[in-house]
Amino acid sequence: MRKFPTFPFLPILFCSLVSILFSTESKSPDPLRFAKDFEKFADLDQEQSSTPEKITLFTGSSSIRLWKSLEEDFAELSPLNRGFGGAHISDVLFYYDLLFSLYRPHQIVFYCGENDLWSGKPVDQVFQDFSSLWKRIGKDLPLTQLIYLSCKPSPKRFSKWNLYQSLNLKIKNVCLREEKLTFIDLSPTLLLPNMTFHTERWKDDQLHVNQLGYNFWKKWIRSAMGIYPE
Repeated sequence: MRKFPTFPFLPILFCSLVSILFSTESKSPDPLRFAKDFEKFADLDQEQSSTPEKITLFTGSSSIRLWKSLEEDFAELSPLNRGFGGAHISDVLFYYDLLFSLYRPHQIVFYCGENDLWSGKPVDQVFQDFSSLWKRIGKDLPLTQLIYLSCKPSPKRFSKWNLYQSLNLKIKNVCLREEKLTFIDLSPTLLLPNMTFHTERWKDDQLHVNQLGYNFWKKWIRSAMGIYPE
């Protein structure tokens, strides 16, 4: 009887490859890279002479941080901008006490998740981080509404658009079931029906919207939140 040669290392190699292909975890970046941002936030808080009773906390990554007209655009909501560029949802979880426990917002507008996916984190991991964040907010601030702004398509990162849509859909499905969660899809403000971009609404980096883009976001978000008139 003919015998085939045996290779004892093959089962080990196969298991290693399977582990790599189906890994569900990716290491999060060091949240301490934002320590100076939160020191700055603390300084800004010290400069405030008074704090509104009902705050709308805008937080998340650079799409929030760069929104220069935010306070004017949502003046009646007592908005507080605490965005920090490059943030992952894992970073927001790390700084939870300095965001949600500290300000105890009446309402949260949240943009985050795009950087997570761009860095290589799997959709399920990012969704789990979002779920953990919402579970904690729901426990600590049961009357607080969270409005999730969808991961946006951009010319620079359009290769990841299907991945972003996968996360958007998962979060949207949760929002449809949760009374205190709202999902707002930003893509209609950026994409034409033929899936090309409104080219005039972007900064030169082709990743972040410019002021014109924010003007459209303002109208779209205010409408979705039922805020009239402007």
